[in-house]
Amino acid sequence: MVESTQDQYQFAYRFLRFISYLLLGGVIAQLFSCLSAYLFIGDTQAAGMVAHIVIQHLSYYILGCTFIVLSLANVLIKRGRHDLKTIRIPALMLILATSASSFLLIPRMDYLRETALLDGMPVALSPFANYFEILNGLAFILVATQIVCCGLLAWRLSKPRSS
Repeated sequence: MVESTQDQYQFAYRFLRFISYLLLGGVIAQLFSCLSAYLFIGDTQAAGMVAHIVIQHLSYYILGCTFIVLSLANVLIKRGRHDLKTIRIPALMLILATSASSFLLIPRMDYLRETALLDGMPVALSPFANYFEILNGLAFILVATQIVCCGLLAWRLSKPRSS
């Protein structure tokens, strides 16, 4: 009997690599769109609102791609491809960072911004300014974590596999 030396999961690895590159491109696009909002819009409150909208809309894309990568990697791990265990932690961290920033922090910041505007002042001059700055700093840290996790995910999937 002749054994095939070709990897039977070659297409799955290529698909994982492709999705991880799309994911990294989406996160880099998110970074550049948020930076351009802050650079080209003179009002920092309006720029923050635009940046947060971009982050929230791209979070569905990021979560979907990460779920696909994690699911396919788990299937391949169950089939004996244990070299994919290294992408579990970055994928889970990416899901947690994206969910926390898009579904916890940004809606709270929007509420604080709307409350301040109802009182007739920007959020930087409201009594909630310190709390808003803390949330904004946490959101920035989580977006940076997304970039690091995505880069780590793409880097680990692009490394050559030992057979």
